[in-house]
Amino acid sequence: MHVVEANVSICEEPVDDDGVYSFREVSRLFEVPEHRLRYWSQTGFLVPSVRRGERWFYSFRDLIAVKVAKGLLDGGQPLRRVRRQLEALRTTLPRVRTPLHDLRIRCEHDRVVVEDVSHRFEAASGQLVLDFEVSALREHAAEVLALPWVDDDEQVEGEPHTAYEWFSFAQQLEDEWGGAPADTEGLARARHAYEAALELDPRLAAAWTNLGGLLAEIGEIEEAAEHFEEALRHDPDQVQARLNLAELAMLREGPKSAVPAFREVLRRDPDCHEAHYGLARALLRQGGKGEALAHLERFSSAVDRLPHEDQDDGLLARREQARDVIGTLRAELGR
Repeated sequence: MHVVEANVSICEEPVDDDGVYSFREVSRLFEVPEHRLRYWSQTGFLVPSVRRGERWFYSFRDLIAVKVAKGLLDGGQPLRRVRRQLEALRTTLPRVRTPLHDLRIRCEHDRVVVEDVSHRFEAASGQLVLDFEVSALREHAAEVLALPWVDDDEQVEGEPHTAYEWFSFAQQLEDEWGGAPADTEGLARARHAYEAALELDPRLAAAWTNLGGLLAEIGEIEEAAEHFEEALRHDPDQVQARLNLAELAMLREGPKSAVPAFREVLRRDPDCHEAHYGLARALLRQGGKGEALAHLERFSSAVDRLPHEDQDDGLLARREQARDVIGTLRAELGR
């Protein structure tokens, strides 16, 4: 979802600030690429609140928002949840009369808590991995921005630059992650690389699909579906996105919705073995044994024809299971 409805900045006018900060300075302070900050601003996800002439700058309150957003995204939180947390902070901080430098923002169980010496304010529910004192952020900003500038043209050797390079890098990181639930850092790296590709080219349908698959693996089903739909908006003929939506339909709504979705995939790609497999599963749940048998046979023979390098252990295990079911169905149907 590269379009965010809500504009989120912590304060409409700078209050209790030492000054304002440019995109370049905020990029340097938080080690967030400048193009990502501009993308956040353009899409309304996190907008600087101070305008001077034709240029926009971040207030110190905006820096708090950037730090919170980066911490949550680095921790693997979905954008939708991060938006809610930022909106909660936007409405909470203006009610706090204590000077900003006396505040602490942290997680307490599943709540965002803004604290001063005598009061506690629950910002919103959600899981956060944050605990910082605002005064320390102010000091860190002063220290970092006092350091010598590094030329923007001096880029890290080997760092991706184009959307396709970021996409390829994300695929590599996703392979390294391997779906391990405990490796939240690996997940976050792959996710951010796909997001970087989409920031540079929001029309890159394959990146929308792969990022959606990543989200589906960690249980963010609604957001995954939105990513697959966005992929199809840019490339209506992309089979993988349609196949993934069919799988989600099976998961969320059952065979009644999944059967037509799988049929649509096969209408566009009659040789898609995964669609034959998914449709057979859905038909068996509806009692359509005869048609399910035909699709399982198509699935099994299609896997046999795949190049050896594409026949991973999981796929071969499903082929063997399908063959067992084929034998049972043939016996039941007298074939």
